[in-house]
Amino acid sequence: MADIYLNQIASPREKRLRRPNTRKQQIVFFLIDVFRPVFYVLAFLLPLIWRVFFSWWLGALMDHHFDKLYVAELKQALPFLFDLLGGKVAKCPRPEPQGSQIDRICIATENLIFDFSRWHRENYSVRVSPSFSPRNSYDLVDALRVADPTDQSIARPNVDEWPLFGRLLEPRFHLLETAFNQEHFTATESKLAELRIGRTPG
Repeated sequence: MADIYLNQIASPREKRLRRPNTRKQQIVFFLIDVFRPVFYVLAFLLPLIWRVFFSWWLGALMDHHFDKLYVAELKQALPFLFDLLGGKVAKCPRPEPQGSQIDRICIATENLIFDFSRWHRENYSVRVSPSFSPRNSYDLVDALRVADPTDQSIARPNVDEWPLFGRLLEPRFHLLETAFNQEHFTATESKLAELRIGRTPG
């Protein structure tokens, strides 16, 4: 009430001095009001335009480009898997995690499928499955421990680098291939289950 009373008794000159310079603000608000419908239309149309005209081919093109870079990285880190063992890019047997940002490539040799994945260039992981049962996959380090039980030094790399996985895999590849063939796979699965139980706390 006091503010209203003071405003009423103030002279026009005092009112002008107290009044903030709002011309720029008025222009800004005017422009916002004028262009607000345009913003709403663009906000609706741009995602639609992307889906209809670009996402179906540009997204696939970008994915293909990044996959090529990823494969080149793996070829440099694990050349034996491609040059000596004939590894080729294959469709991943396990479904892609929903809503994830995971780099993932599957490489298939004659009898094995390797699933290389990482999240934001960390948390590197390799899973392996037999080609006759591709969805039945296991952590590579666990599989190598079972395939080569005489070597107690097999440990998960403490640095996220593909070459470290390559050094574990290369000298034991044929042991792994034997452990994952149809003749021995049932026994291998049992040993992997025992290994997992033994690692579970309690």
